This record gives sequence, C-alpha cells and structure tokens, in this order.
Amino acid sequence: MKKLLFLAAICGTAFAAEVPKSGPMVAIDPKLRAQALQETAIPVRPGVPGQQPFWNAWAVQFQYAPAFDFKEVTGAKSYRFTVMPAKGKPLSFTAATPWSPLSPVWEKLITGKAKLTVQGLDDKGVAVGQPMTRVFHRAAVIAKEYPPAAMSWRDSARTALEALVHSPDLKCWFTTGVPDEKFPLYRYPSKIIGGAAAALATYATQTPPPADAAEALKASRRAADYLLSISFTEKDVWAFHPPLYHPTMFRDKLGGHMGASRYMTFGGAESGMYYLEIFAATKDAKYLNAAVRIAETYAKLQSPDGSWLMFVSPKDGEPIADNILIPTLVIEFLDKLGAATGDPRFDAMREKAIAWIMQNPVRTWNWQGQFEDVKPLPPHENLTKHDGGTFAIHLLQTAPNDPAKRALAIDLIRFAEDQFVMWAQPPTANPKEQNPDGEAGAKSKTWLLPCVLEQYRCYAPVNASSAKLIRMYLAAYRATGDRLHLEKARALAGTLTHTQSNKKAPGRYQTWVMQNPGPMWFNCELKAIRAMQELAATDVKGK
Repeated sequence: MKKLLFLAAICGTAFAAEVPKSGPMVAIDPKLRAQALQETAIPVRPGVPGQQPFWNAWAVQFQYAPAFDFKEVTGAKSYRFTVMPAKGKPLSFTAATPWSPLSPVWEKLITGKAKLTVQGLDDKGVAVGQPMTRVFHRAAVIAKEYPPAAMSWRDSARTALEALVHSPDLKCWFTTGVPDEKFPLYRYPSKIIGGAAAALATYATQTPPPADAAEALKASRRAADYLLSISFTEKDVWAFHPPLYHPTMFRDKLGGHMGASRYMTFGGAESGMYYLEIFAATKDAKYLNAAVRIAETYAKLQSPDGSWLMFVSPKDGEPIADNILIPTLVIEFLDKLGAATGDPRFDAMREKAIAWIMQNPVRTWNWQGQFEDVKPLPPHENLTKHDGGTFAIHLLQTAPNDPAKRALAIDLIRFAEDQFVMWAQPPTANPKEQNPDGEAGAKSKTWLLPCVLEQYRCYAPVNASSAKLIRMYLAAYRATGDRLHLEKARALAGTLTHTQSNKKAPGRYQTWVMQNPGPMWFNCELKAIRAMQELAATDVKGK
C-alpha cells in the first residue's frame, strides 16, 4: 500500500498537465503532410458491381476518396457528381459510372460534413432519372502539428506498467488469488484475468528488474492458475479453453447474449498468448502445456476451409450465431507457440487459417467486429480495424518484400485510418445502434485528439485502438522506410502519454481516450504499453 501511495504521489506531480492547447508543438514536415493529402485521393478497396463488394454502407467518415453503391439509371450515358461541403462552393466532375470514386475532387474537399449528389445524364448531357444522394464526413488528414509527448516512450511505458501493477484493480492477485468483485470487468476471465497475469509477468521480467519482481511473479501465477481452474474440461467440445464469461461470478453483469453457456472462440488464442508469456517468465511447463492444449482443441475443431465457428456453446460446440471467426488472433498465437516450442505440428493449421482470411475478408472486406460485449451482426454492419490490423502486421513481418502482400497490408492500414483514426475535427454523427460503451463515449467533443475509435458499435476512442494503429504504422515504416508512417505513430502515442495525467488513475493509460474517462480495461492498457515499448525500440529519437 505504501508503494501504491508513493507512486500515486509521484504520478500526480509528474503528469498534471493536460494535452497542451498552445505553446511548443511538434511540427510535421510539410512535404510529409502534402504526401498525406495526396494519398487520400486513392480509394480504399472501392466497390465495383459484380467484382468487389461495397463495404461502406454503414460508414460515417472517410479520409480516403470513397465510392458508393449507386445503381445505374436507365438512359444514362454518364453521371455528374456534385459534392457540397458544409462551407464553400460545390465541387463537380463527370464519370462513366455512378459508383466512381470521388478522387477527382477529393483533395479539394475541406474537412467536415458534405453531401454528395449523383445525377444521371443522357448522351446530350440532359438529366435523366432521380438524383442519388449520400451525406458523409470528410475526415481530416494528419495535422500540421500535434502536442509533444509528456515523456519519452520508454519512460511512459515503464510508468504505465508500474502504475497498473500497483493499482487496486490487480491487488487481489497479490492477496486472495480470486477476482475482486469490486472490479466487474473480471466477468470476462479469458481477457481480463489473462491480461492481469500477463501484465504482472511483464512487469516482473523488466530490465533492470523491479524490487518487487518476485512478488509480482507470484501474483501472475495466482491469476494464471485461477484461469486454469475455471477453464472448460476435457469433456467439453472446446476443451481447455478458458471461459469468455465468468461461470459463477458477476451474473448480474452478464445479460443479453453473454453468459456462462456461451463462448466466442477467439478467447483461447488470446489466453494462450498470455500463458506463453507466463511460461517465459516462470519457466513452469504447466503454462506452456496449457497453451498447447488450447492449440490442440483448435486443431480438432478447425473447419475444412480453415476457420472456426465464432459464437458457440462450449460444451457441445453448437453454433449460437452463423458468424465465422476471423482467425487473426489464432494465427498470431500459433506463430508464438511455434517459436516457444520449436514444434511445427500446428503449422498446417495456421496456413489453412491464413488461406481462409485471403479467401474471405480480404475478398469481401467484411472486417467485422468480434467483441465479447457486442452480439454478432450481419456483414459490414459493425466494422473494426483490429483483425485487419493484426493481419497487416503479420504480412509485413513475415513477407515484407512480397509486393502483393505488402500492398494488401498497406491497404489494410489505409482502411483502418480511413474509418477509425481521428486526427482533427471528428464527425458529430456516429453509426447507429451503439452498445452502452459506445453511447457513453460517442460525444466527439470530449475526445483527446489524435485518437483511434474501436468499432462502429462502440464509436469511441480506446487506448488499445491507438496501440493497434501505432503497431501497424511501425510495421509499415520498417517494411517501407516511409517516414510518414513513423510520424503518424508518434502523434497517436503522444496523446496516450497525456492520458497518464488523470488524477483518478495516475500514471496509467486511460482506456477511454477522452475527458472524464470511464472504467479501466487493463488488457487494453497492456496493449498500449507494448505498443509504446515497440515505438521506443523503433524510434531512434526516443520521442
């Protein structure tokens, strides 16, 4: 407790400043910003009838020139596109099809709300049919300057990890070894308890080691052992996977589609990676064996085409929804498991999962959100950048010199930025049917910019989303040498350092990147810590 109070006192002094509104700022190289603007004229996977699906029916904003699913008009030989910005004069051009991208006028279109009208024209240029319209927000490109980081990336990450490990949220693993009922997010064991165990192991294995490393490692083992104790049994179809929803506690917090009799199958991969970290820290084979058993269950249940059902009954394996898992986490888990064991027996399963991704979301661009607190939805209704981002990083790490794979990865990064990065002037509208967190965080005037939103159904900025974009930009920078990627990573990371000044949780990365942030998801904090550590290792300036 004394250590916690000491840390709080230090953090309360060191991080009192908010994101600066004036004073010295970090200026972007004008050539890089001009490059950023020019690149926005290139569409992200524009739809073409019969060839490539239109994925953006539910989208609110676009940073890159969009193309919309407007239908051909009888008698029309061409189409006049007119974009009316919130301020200024209309911008127009003529194209052969009604689904042509807005590239000809995109660089001239100012940030803000805009209305597009597409009018069919006959061979004499006379209007035919009814005009078609779409309202959208033209998103800002990276700003000319952004607030400087509050501290170096390395110091920021170490401070955040120290504050998280000694927070009240993780105290139960130093004492009782049972989830604290005062922290209701423990209702998601595979994600939250696993994240706690990994954070404690990461803290204990720092160089130089902290004074209480041994205590933290014991706490890590308690959390991991608790997760093992409540995992599905060998009699269950999804044997040895940890539950996504707590089987006995927090039942008043697990309504709707969430409950102990249900399971989203990405959970095992996430927890398996946590177990591998605890094995690396402790050298205790039981945690490696736990990861191997999770992989063995995946191997038994993989479909012939390469993926898995996404939402199931863990006991009998019956589907609860038709959605198929986008298995990027499974691929990442198997990569790490293979590195830890040197055993190639899961390589074929991983390759089948990669092939499934190439044949499915890469073709349909249905990078649907797969989150424990949002029920599965039809294609394109709840897009996110997380799985596409993880796959982009995989491609850039495993095949950086393959032109086709690198181009796909860059497209995924552009999609993520297009839909979810808020550099400045965020939209006032949001996609419909927000989940409770989305409703609470959807007021864009409270967001700390620049930031990254999570998904359509939670249209709010989250630190793990910033972390994912930082890691995507860093992977692209390492593969291409393009400094614009590094600059974007720095800008997003700078905002995260300023969230550490919140007096309610000093030193920690706030889950919700906004004024008056809500509950802390420390699995998300851990992702932000790792992204900042990666940035520190990549950015030679250390800032």
